[in-house]
Amino acid sequence: MVVGTKEAFSKMLEERGVYKKLGVDRRTVSGWKSYLRSGKSLSLDKMEEMLIRYGATVISEKIWKLD
Repeated sequence: MVVGTKEAFSKMLEERGVYKKLGVDRRTVSGWKSYLRSGKSLSLDKMEEMLIRYGATVISEKIWKLD
């Protein structure tokens, strides 16, 4: 189990050949890795889309409390 979308996305990208599972080009995955290494981030929507494509599931939804 991994906590956080960005952490889960990074972990997913470590898998060899993950581009096949995601249905994207190998260079796309390489670009995402470089982007994350440089300290930048992709949109949460894109990361979540790819995690769902990968087969990951959300264990608990975000909980907001407004005072």
